[in-house]
Amino acid sequence: MELTPQPKKNGARNHANGAAESARTAVERARKAAQIWADKPLQWRIKAIERAAKRMLADREEVVALASAELGKCDVECVFNEALGALDSVSNWSKVVRAAVGPNRVPLNPIGFPNKSATVELVPRGVIGIIAPWNYPMSGLFRSMLPALLTGNGVVLKPSEHSPRTSSWYAEQLARELPAGLVQVVQGDGSVGEALLEAGIDACVFTGSIKAGRSVQARCGELGIPSSIEMGGKDAAIILADADLDRTVAGVTHWSLSNAGQACGAIEIAYVDKRIADAFVDRMRRAWSRLNTNAKASGSGEVDVAPLANARQLQVVEAQVADAIAKGAKAAHGGARTGRGFGYVPTLLDHCNATMDVVREETFGPVLAVVRIEGASDAVMAINEARYGLGASIWTSDLNRGKRLAGKLDVGIVTINNHAFTGAIPALPWSGTRDTGFGIANSEHALLTFARPKAVVVDESKSPEFFWMPYDKSLLELGHVLADAQIGKLLRAWKI
Repeated sequence: MELTPQPKKNGARNHANGAAESARTAVERARKAAQIWADKPLQWRIKAIERAAKRMLADREEVVALASAELGKCDVECVFNEALGALDSVSNWSKVVRAAVGPNRVPLNPIGFPNKSATVELVPRGVIGIIAPWNYPMSGLFRSMLPALLTGNGVVLKPSEHSPRTSSWYAEQLARELPAGLVQVVQGDGSVGEALLEAGIDACVFTGSIKAGRSVQARCGELGIPSSIEMGGKDAAIILADADLDRTVAGVTHWSLSNAGQACGAIEIAYVDKRIADAFVDRMRRAWSRLNTNAKASGSGEVDVAPLANARQLQVVEAQVADAIAKGAKAAHGGARTGRGFGYVPTLLDHCNATMDVVREETFGPVLAVVRIEGASDAVMAINEARYGLGASIWTSDLNRGKRLAGKLDVGIVTINNHAFTGAIPALPWSGTRDTGFGIANSEHALLTFARPKAVVVDESKSPEFFWMPYDKSLLELGHVLADAQIGKLLRAWKI
């Protein structure tokens, strides 16, 4: 891998020209290497990436140190959320890709299409541009770089400027086992991402904000570039009156506060049946009061909830909490900085409503808004009318009721008595609706971003087809007979 440095900022024009040149050079290098890579058998590509993943696991302390230094992540989450899935993701993506790429035989009617056979295969698009977020700087790349490479493409990665070293480490480890130039990295801010779109890539994967995502999607449409765009989430949990509160409190706590809540699939709202709301809030308050946000105070060197990644995110969290309290919410726990870097005490806000930013807008921090509801229909309506539509969870002892409610939710992922873990399963699609965007990560449904379908048809017939030119009256009469036969078959099926 060759790391393409961010151009020096000697004026806006020079910076833009430098970013464009760096991006074009990276795409050209990746395209040249991809021609070699795509010709390798799939199993050969799998083995090469597996070797890289094994080395990543062995050297996991390196990425733990990088993610901790760049983003303030705690070591436990660095190991489990970033490093641990490196090899499993390759194995599971290999199964998805192997089943989909083909060539897969398509059955043809031997009467209508005699002596003919057909297959469909997925062929690589060429070079995939990946504009990545900072919240999961390594594991977030599993769902884009792995399918891109396994399907035979080259990759140009533009990491977030907040996590350049962690994401580059992953790319570098992959590149050590791959053809020279196949994996490229271009560093910089949003202008570098814009330059990448113009550099001749064949498809784009973007994860980030609504504003940037819409801009990327529009430009990809103008350029005719397939794109997969994910623009965030505002996941909710529906807590029904019959929920097992022990498991529910533990689960909602984890999925609200993991990675300091900086996850598109974090639970940010809890719609709680009013009959159990007092008990739920009290248990959550007690559970959150036991969490450690200061490694020095514990003496263990570990924290449960790490600081936020940057000052901007801390400002967003503080503003939303202040807005909620000003509009009547009660802080059952937290509501202040920890005093450690960008740390913010896990904050449980009770008596929230739809007028508050903490209910309407993505928070991306360790904050849970509790909205008390009369019944499940209130929660379903609120979720379906929300700005985002990534995921939701339903917490209940009645699994059949949970499944019925899941069918009514207009989101991409619904989990009953758990939340968000499916993002680590390559066989399951990760997608959403509304302002989350319509991109798909994971599963065979995502592969059309990285590869296009190609049909191959073989005809072993020796004689001309009966319907070929020149036409005559008998052929016209045959056409009418066939049409009448189809109508008769349909009527018999309808028993008319």
